[in-house]
Amino acid sequence: MSTSLVEAQRAMSLYGLSTFLVFGTVGNILLICILVQRTHRQNSCSLYLLSATIVNLILIECILPAAVYSGKYIDPQNISLTWCKIRSYLFNALLMLYRWYKMAACVDRAAMCNHRAWIRSFSQARVACRVILGITIVWLIIPIHLGLFFRIENGHCVPESGLYAKLFSVYSIIISGWSPPIVMAIFGIISYQNLKKVRLYTRVN
Repeated sequence: MSTSLVEAQRAMSLYGLSTFLVFGTVGNILLICILVQRTHRQNSCSLYLLSATIVNLILIECILPAAVYSGKYIDPQNISLTWCKIRSYLFNALLMLYRWYKMAACVDRAAMCNHRAWIRSFSQARVACRVILGITIVWLIIPIHLGLFFRIENGHCVPESGLYAKLFSVYSIIISGWSPPIVMAIFGIISYQNLKKVRLYTRVN
């Protein structure tokens, strides 16, 4: 019975991930084709979304094929220390780039809706390019520790046991987990409040 459940789980993972790989690839490519048009390239928010979409496509193409393969065969990251380190670094770096580009887009919209001109000035394409470059550099450097401290222990690619494993748990929860949705929610609320003020000002005048 347990063997049948394991096989069913593997089949669901295999076909589910394969479907996600195909549709994710097509969807991201179509979105990129839209966002690279001239009118969108001049919009700061579109630049953040374009960067996020490109990174998401790279993430899908780098990580999912190995995940699909591991659904039927042995997971490469559990037998190759090199791939364990590379995969851990790539997954975290690309995932955080994707999330931070989305966070930047939320901040950009909040700035765009502000009644102060100097704050609205941050919502420009040239500013977005600099922010995107800064985010890219930062999140290609920060996850380097994963490549240094991930190990294969008991047949699994995991953080090095001890102090680093505890620090990695905190890092994953706060930096990777809580920060992006909290920041996006905060600036989403700020955008909403700014829009209400703009509409009220328009009605009064």
